[in-house]
Amino acid sequence: LTVALILVGLHAVGAETRVIDLATHRGTLPEDQQVIRVHQGDEVTLRWTVDAPLTIHLHGYDIETRLTPPGPSVMRFRARATGRFPIAIHGSPGAPEVVLGYLEVYPR
Repeated sequence: LTVALILVGLHAVGAETRVIDLATHRGTLPEDQQVIRVHQGDEVTLRWTVDAPLTIHLHGYDIETRLTPPGPSVMRFRARATGRFPIAIHGSPGAPEVVLGYLEVYPR
């Protein structure tokens, strides 16, 4: 039990709470918002503002959120898995998926 508590405590060291504001216009993100960089263990809040209703999916984390104007709409999660994960618009069945950007999670 003591060992488990120590490991949990070590994992939390350096973890941050990250709130990232994102704004889509006509189904796209500005270039400077297309890659979101966080570290493993961070508590992440993506705060979305959209000009039209969208459903987005964060691949690798299997989080899907319906965004509606005027917003903001919020997507919260702990960045557990490392790697590069697409953030995509999900449309109607059979419609191609549109990638808005990427979440990059770096090891701590």
